[in-house]
Amino acid sequence: MARGSIPPGGLPDVCVAIVREAPDAILVVDDQGRLVYVNGQAERTFGWRRDELIGEPVERLVPPGEREGHAARREGYLRQPRLRQMGQGRLQGVRKDGSLVYLEIALNRIASGAERYTIAIARDVDDRVAEEERLRHLSTHDGLTDLYNRAFFDAEVDRLARGRRTPISVVVIDVDELKRVNDRHGHAAGDQHLRRLAAVLRSAFRGDDVVARLGGDEFCVIMPGVSPEDRDRAVRRFREDLRRHNDVAAGGAVEVSIGSATAKVGPAVPAALRAADERMYAAKRAKTGRRRHSIH
Repeated sequence: MARGSIPPGGLPDVCVAIVREAPDAILVVDDQGRLVYVNGQAERTFGWRRDELIGEPVERLVPPGEREGHAARREGYLRQPRLRQMGQGRLQGVRKDGSLVYLEIALNRIASGAERYTIAIARDVDDRVAEEERLRHLSTHDGLTDLYNRAFFDAEVDRLARGRRTPISVVVIDVDELKRVNDRHGHAAGDQHLRRLAAVLRSAFRGDDVVARLGGDEFCVIMPGVSPEDRDRAVRRFREDLRRHNDVAAGGAVEVSIGSATAKVGPAVPAALRAADERMYAAKRAKTGRRRHSIH
């Protein structure tokens, strides 16, 4: 026997063992969409035993709301079969317990005598998707407050300026006397001041609104589709939420100065931001003047 060759009759057993113990889930599906083979990793990935899956529609492994679409795509694949490499898109599978798992899928057609089958290799990429989402979140959110950061805010301003959803209201919020808090109580207290304000902002505005920390003590909210009247109601709601927060929270009251404006059309958003910023600083100067007057 030649060196390195496989003994007669050994190849099928070796191949079966390779498929059975492969690190990816391997599923073989007939042209009626029924599972005719699953390997050990498929059992571990989806939580079903082999005998529970054989003969069942492959759509059992697809989330209920996507099964009809998956069946249509599977039939389309049978009409125009082609090699699909791993990494050319993702889909979600459903485990026996109902939990979802992100998968990358490779597909190809195989023949056994007169019968033809589709072989699917499914790779669990849940951890990779979670890490990508973590990195994406870090790139768009402020590390201290977990609000959107300046980069995301600027991109949203550009997007809304080109869009058609109008009017667009903006609210600029600046924390009063943050330097005094830092000087008297330390930067940890100042950071907590900012986190407290972020929590109130997050609860006071809509999920569709872009609530961002622009840096330092400056925050901004963009409200697509919000009129001046609704904008003013939202600002009053925020002020009331902040007042209630200050009534019960430890660490001293969080005081802010606010300016707002509304763009009637998308291209006017930058001008609205400048107007809101000017109104915020006017409010801050008025407060400073009142404090000085009260001292004298």
